[in-house]
Amino acid sequence: MAKILLSLPDLQARALAEIQKHPGCSNVRTIVINRVADARAENNWSMCVLSAGAADANTAARAARDVQHALRHDYDLAID
Repeated sequence: MAKILLSLPDLQARALAEIQKHPGCSNVRTIVINRVADARAENNWSMCVLSAGAADANTAARAARDVQHALRHDYDLAID
């Protein structure tokens, strides 16, 4: 199955919304999507939490890892 290409802002919004659904993560405020330029990599993006807000940083990081894993199955970052 082909992956859906998303723009950087669309992927960020989708990922943040999914992270905020995790218990204890509704206050996560900012994530960063990084482009992966290595053509041998399975995915062309990675992400991390930049601002956990009032959420526990470790909880937010675990949620981001889980969301990244799930979203990478369906989405690739559109290259401008």
